[in-house]
Amino acid sequence: MAGAVPNLCYSRRDVLDMAAAYCCGGEQGLQLAIDDKNKQMSNVHVRIAVMGESGRGKSTLINALLDLDDEEAAPTGFNGTTTKITCYSHPSLPNVHYYDFPGLNTPNFPVKAFMEKTKFAVYDLGIIVIERWTENDQLLAKALKKAGKPFHVVRSKIDLIVKSERGKKGYNEDVMLRSVRENCCSSLEKAGMGKTRVFLYSSFDLNAYDFPELKKTVVFDLSETQKQLFLLSLPNTSEDSINEKREALRVSIEFMAAISAAIAVIPVPGLSLACDLVLIASNILAMRKILGLDDGSLRKLSKRVGKSKDELRRDTEHAWVFGEITREQVMLLLKRCPVAAALTVAELVLDFVPILGSGFGATTSYWVTRRMLTNSLEEMVETAKIVLRNAEAGASATPGRAAGYWRD
Repeated sequence: MAGAVPNLCYSRRDVLDMAAAYCCGGEQGLQLAIDDKNKQMSNVHVRIAVMGESGRGKSTLINALLDLDDEEAAPTGFNGTTTKITCYSHPSLPNVHYYDFPGLNTPNFPVKAFMEKTKFAVYDLGIIVIERWTENDQLLAKALKKAGKPFHVVRSKIDLIVKSERGKKGYNEDVMLRSVRENCCSSLEKAGMGKTRVFLYSSFDLNAYDFPELKKTVVFDLSETQKQLFLLSLPNTSEDSINEKREALRVSIEFMAAISAAIAVIPVPGLSLACDLVLIASNILAMRKILGLDDGSLRKLSKRVGKSKDELRRDTEHAWVFGEITREQVMLLLKRCPVAAALTVAELVLDFVPILGSGFGATTSYWVTRRMLTNSLEEMVETAKIVLRNAEAGASATPGRAAGYWRD
């Protein structure tokens, strides 16, 4: 059964379309309709422009945020490798886009023409990556302000500063980081930017320094639906990031349960159970991918930390998470919850009782779908945290991988 990332924007029309698909094409028709709806997220996008001068680490930041491997990654280098605005979309959430801007300080680059023809209004927000604030950074900030778009200033490559300063006499990391931050803020204030917050980060350890605060600030600039997409798109860099994904996925579960209830009202015997099984299976597959537990994600992680997939799965208690998600597997999961199983049987019987059956079916379908997806989510979150710990242990045991293990 194919899986897709849950559409957070289902409407009543979508519900009726899926019911009609089941009536016409059975479970196969329903699955195709769900897959089709999941691809129709054209009205919900997150577009983030990553800007700054050449060699500041814009492409490296994008690769880290999207968790891209070597084949997918934006090209990086010290001499500036991006010569035009290039869009990179999330591998499993294709409506999350990062736009890699060319460095405006590269030789023979027509800065004036570029600034005039670039439509800054199409982006939701900008991230300006700096090592020091320059006139080109100022141009980008002014263009975003004029377009009415928020932007955030980040100071990159903090890991390199820490490495170079650590051996000096009297070194205090907190004092050093505060000094770097204050110097950047002072430069912005002198340039007429007012009191602008500067976030320190390292693309090779997103969980360190100011990145968690930057993430919260970006979320504040997005709509509720965009917020869900953004949080779901971030890599599993910590247990906190996995918990944030859990909260975002709980929103999706409420939508799925509501869809199940709405379909159950339609007086077609067998429709509600068929929908519940398809919705549950489809969303389990989606949640598994978002939490990095699908085979492709585990293979990628295995390569990065130098541990086999079996080692990454060590000590996990819910083996079903890694297996094939079929109708039969969903039925087995359903049987593990006696109340849900009993309600499902009762719903099948009452499907043939007009009015009473529809009302009971709606309530039952909502409760069963919500309970099944919530239980599955909790077990997958628990599993994802164990996989993360195993990966961290593998990274710590391998020279050169102790920090930022998820990036090469």
